Amino acid sequence: MISHLLHNLVEADPIKEGMDELDVVETPRRKRTSSHTTVITHFELGRTLERANRRFATFLQAEMTRLGVREIGPAHAMLLLTIGNDELSVGQLMDRGPYGGTNLSYYLKQLGECGYIERIPLPRDRRTIRVRLTKKAQELCADLTEITEKYHHLVAGDPENMRRMEIAFETLDRLERAWATAAIFGSPDER
Repeated sequence: MISHLLHNLVEADPIKEGMDELDVVETPRRKRTSSHTTVITHFELGRTLERANRRFATFLQAEMTRLGVREIGPAHAMLLLTIGNDELSVGQLMDRGPYGGTNLSYYLKQLGECGYIERIPLPRDRRTIRVRLTKKAQELCADLTEITEKYHHLVAGDPENMRRMEIAFETLDRLERAWATAAIFGSPDER
């Protein structure tokens, strides 16, 4: 059933396929100009990214529940995946992900209490810590990676769709860098 829904969400137009629109997850329709070109603003991009992030978090939560993981949430899982096989400082984690200092400290505390990370104080400065995954966290990350790879193959199973995913990623990366630069240095007309 999930693969059927994914196929319909990614590739099929519900009206062309003879399905009810209720059979697929509702997403807002984009405005079209008379030439049928989609008009996309940065505001719409931001809203779409936020919605996709929430849906991915819901997906992760459902998969974690199926795996029997109930003590942490999708944000914790993303943090574990960010750490990966590395041993990182809090500063490095803040650079790698969308974490604020207070939230990150709270997440790390919870992950430590639940046995997902080890805190390693630096010998030269015991106030500074690095974190690494425990065996329990490594197993969860491996399970989640395996699950998401299956869905990835459903969505980007052929070379054409794989290339579209690569283009989407490159575009999103460019947008992230542009927005980060604008946040620090201002808009182009302010420079």
